[in-house]
Amino acid sequence: MKGRIALAALAGLANANFLLAPLVGARIDLTTGVISELSVPGEPGSVWFRLGDGSAGLLCAVLALPVWRSGLRHARFRATCLTAFGLTTLVSAIVPLTCAPSLGVCPASSAGPELLHDGVSVIGTLGAVLGVLELAWRARGWALKPLAVLSAAVSGGAGVYEVVTFLQGGNGGGGDSQRYQVLAVSAWVLLEVVSQWRERGTSREAQVPSPV
Repeated sequence: MKGRIALAALAGLANANFLLAPLVGARIDLTTGVISELSVPGEPGSVWFRLGDGSAGLLCAVLALPVWRSGLRHARFRATCLTAFGLTTLVSAIVPLTCAPSLGVCPASSAGPELLHDGVSVIGTLGAVLGVLELAWRARGWALKPLAVLSAAVSGGAGVYEVVTFLQGGNGGGGDSQRYQVLAVSAWVLLEVVSQWRERGTSREAQVPSPV
C-alpha cells in the first residue's frame, strides 16, 4: 500500500508540472494563458510538460484499478472518475495544442487539435471534480475529511468559475483558475489512495474478534 501512496504522490506531482514553467523559461504567462499552452510543440520545455501529463494520466489509470476492486459502489464511482481523468490526461498529452493563443493569432489548421484537446480536457476535469466531490462526501478522519472537502471546494469552485468565464467569451478563467484546480486535483489523487488505505485498515480492525 505504501508503494501505491508513493505512486499517487508521483502522479500528483507530474500532474502539477506547470510548477516547472519558470525553471524552463516558458514564454506562457499563466495569468492570462492556459496551462495546456505550455505543451505546444516548440515552446520551451514542451516535451517535459507532455511527458508529465502523460505520466500522470497513466499512473492515475493504474491507481484506479485497486480502487475499483474494493467492491464498494461509491469507490467504484470514484475509480471511474479517476480512470476518466487519467485516460483523458494521457490523450491530451498525446494530442497537444499546436498553437498558443495567448502568444498571438493561431492559424486555422490548429482548430482541429485544439477542439480534440479541449474536449478530452473538459471530460477529464469533470471526472476529477465529480470524484473529489464524492470523496469529500464519503471521507472520514480528522485530517482526511477536511483535506478532501478543501480539495472539492477548490476544484469545484474553479470549475464553476471557468464555465462562467467561458460562457462570457473568455478562455475559461486563464491559468490562474487552472493552477488552483490542478493542485486540488493532484491532492485528490493522493487523498483517494490514502482513503483506500484507511478503509482497508478499518475493515481489518472490524474483522479482528474482540477478546472474551
